[in-house]
Order: sequence, then structure tokens, then C-alpha cells
Amino acid sequence: MCIRDRYMIHQLKENEYERVRSLYRNLRFNLVIDSIIDGTTPAWVFVDHKNKPQTAAMWNKQDALLLAGYDGNEKFNVALSDQLFQRIIPDAQRRYIPEISLYCDSDVWESRLGTILRGGRAEKASRRYYAFGGLKGNWREQVPADSEIRRIDEVLLESDELENVDHVVGWVRSFWRSNQNFVNTGFGYCLVKAETIVSWCLSVYVSGRDYELGVATVPEHRRQGLATLTAAACVGYCDENGLTPHWHCWNDNVGSIKVAENVGFEKPTPYYAYRFKLD
Repeated sequence: MCIRDRYMIHQLKENEYERVRSLYRNLRFNLVIDSIIDGTTPAWVFVDHKNKPQTAAMWNKQDALLLAGYDGNEKFNVALSDQLFQRIIPDAQRRYIPEISLYCDSDVWESRLGTILRGGRAEKASRRYYAFGGLKGNWREQVPADSEIRRIDEVLLESDELENVDHVVGWVRSFWRSNQNFVNTGFGYCLVKAETIVSWCLSVYVSGRDYELGVATVPEHRRQGLATLTAAACVGYCDENGLTPHWHCWNDNVGSIKVAENVGFEKPTPYYAYRFKLD
């Protein structure tokens, strides 16, 4: 932390995160908020006043920077900009994260983004989050004969025989503190064809009995319905264990939208975020 920022911005310790939960009441439909505050998701949390914060910025150490509370503290906004450009962006770039999206608890933050981004351009983009209406269909009957759905467990994550297992491990380590944390608290499934993992879906954020899911398919196997199968396996696991699955995606991500609606997510609610490319 820069010396001149010392009295303008404070980085909370993990056992202090609870202090900002009420500030994020308008953003808590994003499960990442509670997942961070609960200590499941690694993050950096910055506030204006350490003991009684009125403004907060939360970075999930991936692609989300979440802003909440009083937007008009210019000293905090300038100090946050310093943290963004001196620490957050370099750290993200080292891990090949292509952009950071800013999520704001009110529209008034939009006028402050010029300060925070040092005049950089952020694209205002539409996102949606879904309610879950119940699992559709029987995914087990749709698994190709030459493939199988496997649980992403400790054995699979440590396998040296499956191709693309490193991509799955990369996903796990992007959202979880360790493979063991994921195995103990999260879950996921992948589709394996000829000892190659071609699609996977896993829990990325968790709070209580709420689990947000993320899905990916290797490029050469897309548009074959495989992501729907792995997502359906995860949704089925939630259904069988009394868990509530969550799904968020960008409005221009047609593939993610189709997967969500194919497995039983419905009634999308729109919201906005600001996408800032990291050149």
C-alpha cells in the first residue's frame, strides 16, 4: 500500500470482511459477494474506514471488481485507482486475465469510473442471472456411447493420464484456495472421451447451500451439447442434495444462455457491469 494512501484506503483482513456485508445488499444476487465474505473465495477487500466502512471495493482475484456504498469519496476513489493500476491489474495480467469487470451497487458509480480507471474506457454491458426452475430431462440418457460423465474429485484432479486435466485444475485453482478446499466444499463433473476431458462444469462460488456454476468446453468439441450434459450433472447433484444452483452470464454469450435454459434455469433478470480490457 502506498504511504500516501494510508489514510484514504484500507485493505481488510479476512476476519474483517463481515463489516462490509450490509454495504453490498444491492449486489448480493451475485453469489461471489457472500462467497468472499464467508471466506470461501480468495479476495482483496478495500474500504474507506476500517472499523465502520461507508465505501468498499472487493476484487475476487479474477475478473470482478465490486463497488458498493458511498460513491462520492474522491480520495478513496483515487486511492482505489492506485491499487487497481499498481497491484490488481499487474497481478491479473501475470495470470493472463484479459479484462476486469466492475460491478456497482448503484448507477451513480458510473460517473466515478473515469477517476478509478484513469480515463480508461469501460464498456457498459448487459448481464443476466437466472432463477432455477427444476432440472429438465434425463441427461444420463444423452451421454454419447463413447463418453462418460465423471465427478471432479481428488483422484481426477491428480490424474496424469487424462488429457486437459490441467485446464480443469486451472479452473479449480482460479476460484478456490486449493484442490482440497474444492473437494471438501465444492463439486463438479466433466465429460471424458477417449481419456480426454472435453467439457466440465463446477461450482465457482459457494455460500451456505447456494452454489454458482461455471462451465467450459474445449473449442474443437463445442456446439455438440456437451456443456449441457456436464451442467445438467451439476444441477442434478444440487437437486439431489437440496442445494440451490445459480447461473450468471453475459447477454452476448449465446452458448452459456442456451446451456442455462436447457438444464432448467429460467426467468432471467438483467443487470449491468462495466468491462475494462487489460491490454
